[in-house]
Amino acid sequence: MAFFEGLGKTLSDTGKEVATKAKALTETIQLKTQISGEKTKLEEAYAVIGKLFYESNKEPEEEYKKAYEAVRACRERIAALEIELTQSEGTRLCAECGAKVTKDSIYCGKCGAPVKEAAAAQEEEEAEAEQAVFTEEETTASGINAVSEDVFESTEE
Repeated sequence: MAFFEGLGKTLSDTGKEVATKAKALTETIQLKTQISGEKTKLEEAYAVIGKLFYESNKEPEEEYKKAYEAVRACRERIAALEIELTQSEGTRLCAECGAKVTKDSIYCGKCGAPVKEAAAAQEEEEAEAEQAVFTEEETTASGINAVSEDVFESTEE
C-alpha cells in the first residue's frame, strides 16, 4: 500500500508542477502578444505621423527629399498597377469612390455615381498613367532600391 500512496503523491506533485509551468507559459505568451500588439500600434502611429507630415509639407526639406521621391514613385507605380489589375479583370475604378465596377456598368454599385460619363476620362488617364510608368521605370529602376535602403532603414531601439 505504501507504494501506491507514494505513487499517488508523486503524480499529484508532478501534476501541480506541470500546471504551474503551464500557467507561467501562458502568462509569458500573453505578455509577448501584448508587447507585439503595442509595437504594431506604435508603428501605425509612426506611419500616421509620417503621412500627416508628408501631406502637410509639399515642399520637403533637404533631408527628406529622397523619401519624398520614393513615396511619389511608389504612389505612381501603385496607381499604374491598380489600373493594370482592373484592365486584366475587365473592370474599372469609379471616379467618385474608387470602387471596382464592370466596364458595362452605368452606375457604381457602391456609391451610385454614374460611371459612363467618366469612362472616357478614365481611359485617357489610364493611358497617361501607363505611359508615365514606362518612363518612370526607366529612370527609377535602379534609384528606388538605393533610395529605399537609405530612407526606410529600421529604427528599432
